[in-house]
Amino acid sequence: MQRVAAIKTHWLPEEAFTALAVGEGDPAVIRLLREAQQSKHTMLLHAIAEAASDADPNDPGAVAFRAGYGLLARTQAVEPAAYTWIMSLPHLGGWLHDGLIHLGQGTPPDFAYLACAAASGAVRAGVPFELDVPVRDGRIPLPGLGGLEVAGQPGWVRLRHDGERLTVGDDVDVSALDARPDYGSGPPVPHWRGTPAVQVLAGGLAWNVLLVIDDAYLDRYTLPMSTGLSADELGRWRQRLQDAWDVLVSHHPWAAGPMAAGVSVLVPLTAHSETDLISATSPAAFGAVATSWPPDPVTMAETLVHEFQHVKLCGLLDMVSLAGSGAELVYAPWRQDPRPAAGLLQGIYAHLGIVRFWRGQRQAEIDPDGILRAQIQFARWRSALGAAVDTLLRTGCLTPEGIRFVGLLRDRARALADEPVPGQASQIAWEVALDHELTWQMRHVATDAAAVANLADAYSRGWPFPDQDRRPGVRVQDDVRKLGSSVRSRLLNMSYLEPGRYRELCAEGVLPLGRPDRLLLGRDSEAAVRGYRDLIAGSADPQPDAWVGLGLALHQLPASPLQSAFATQLPVMFDVCTCLGAGWDPVDLASWFG
Repeated sequence: MQRVAAIKTHWLPEEAFTALAVGEGDPAVIRLLREAQQSKHTMLLHAIAEAASDADPNDPGAVAFRAGYGLLARTQAVEPAAYTWIMSLPHLGGWLHDGLIHLGQGTPPDFAYLACAAASGAVRAGVPFELDVPVRDGRIPLPGLGGLEVAGQPGWVRLRHDGERLTVGDDVDVSALDARPDYGSGPPVPHWRGTPAVQVLAGGLAWNVLLVIDDAYLDRYTLPMSTGLSADELGRWRQRLQDAWDVLVSHHPWAAGPMAAGVSVLVPLTAHSETDLISATSPAAFGAVATSWPPDPVTMAETLVHEFQHVKLCGLLDMVSLAGSGAELVYAPWRQDPRPAAGLLQGIYAHLGIVRFWRGQRQAEIDPDGILRAQIQFARWRSALGAAVDTLLRTGCLTPEGIRFVGLLRDRARALADEPVPGQASQIAWEVALDHELTWQMRHVATDAAAVANLADAYSRGWPFPDQDRRPGVRVQDDVRKLGSSVRSRLLNMSYLEPGRYRELCAEGVLPLGRPDRLLLGRDSEAAVRGYRDLIAGSADPQPDAWVGLGLALHQLPASPLQSAFATQLPVMFDVCTCLGAGWDPVDLASWFG
């Protein structure tokens, strides 16, 4: 079998490493990452080719793979740019990744997909070919371009390309010039359905993006791909991308230029509800960003910045080892679940981009609600960024290069921490962050039952709080205590993310909240403390959500040792109170801890 080109050796210059560490990376740096990905894909393709050479010679998938592999090699010789294009597609990366998983499991990969991918490259290059390809859901997929509609055809057909036209039998005949993505502006082409695409333009900077809704190898995220989008729905996505691009080019050029060089695919996802916004990337599909429908252009722009940070870091991690296994579970201020320490690096890097985005957006907003949102987002995430960096360094999971990388990142984050934020925004950001951390502690911090029982006995007897070495140890694990989805937490976030809607709900008086939560949100802090205190002391059942609310209410009051006790000892205090049973005063217990 004719082989595609040998794998290149890639070297990342020091200035490129430094630029990436501080969240930069111009288009030239992004091209270095893309070129490394092309070699990675070539290496993985060689591994699958070895497996194909050992497969049943009569298996149609293996036959198609060998034909596609040969066509890919011919395309590389005739038109290297077309070969580079196909080897850079996120679709191909996803297929190669899944193929290696199949080989590791001892099952055959989807060999036939390569024939379709090679046909795409050959059509783009004008290279003639004839090969058998699979028909899937009534079409022949040509990744990166679209697909030929061949409904009614058998599972395998002969696809021909003479350099000018694509044909299948006597009925399907499409000009190679029409076999291209669909930008939503041209008339339909019989037998051809182009991959939806958009070119957005702002300030002289263009960005071409495929909207992939029909490739199984990019349907790899926690939410399903939005298949079967109508023309109107695709039009909405195109417009939302254009509006977000206007925001990025106008106010965040540091992100826009590199993004245009590094992201080539957007995968629309279907959320569970209209209020959910989920976005994702995959190390297997460099250059693809997946997201559910964002509610506004600014949110779309932030999502793109967030996910592009992941794209860059995934590319860098394929070239430089930054972290070891890092199995210790730790708190990430942007997650509801415990995270492996090494995985914290991804979130930190993404949030460096988010902090920079909201820093710039503070100057871009003109509406008071928009300004408040930008100020709070900036304040919240820059604080979270510093705390997460300290946690990551403490775990010891970073390699020497990782320590250097995070040190450069930390220096950039510290520079951002010096910028002033209005008092109201700082206060709200602090409360939202504290609500998240206390809720996380209650869910995921476990205590030693025997030590808790000893503390409960000491407290009930009126003894002093024990010395440091007799205090309960804690550990992180999943789902220690059950907390419901807090309406209070959602409203805290809504107060600045959707302030208009929040004001409507408050005016209508329809908020499904208990009295202490209403007092807390109304900033009647002393009354809220009394309400939570009475609720906890008077209930026979544990009230974990009320304990979180009590901690928030106490933090609205002037500084006191109670605040430190709730911030650092909440799970232990809750377990001690539960051990004691009903009727005990949680504030008095916290004073004992404090």
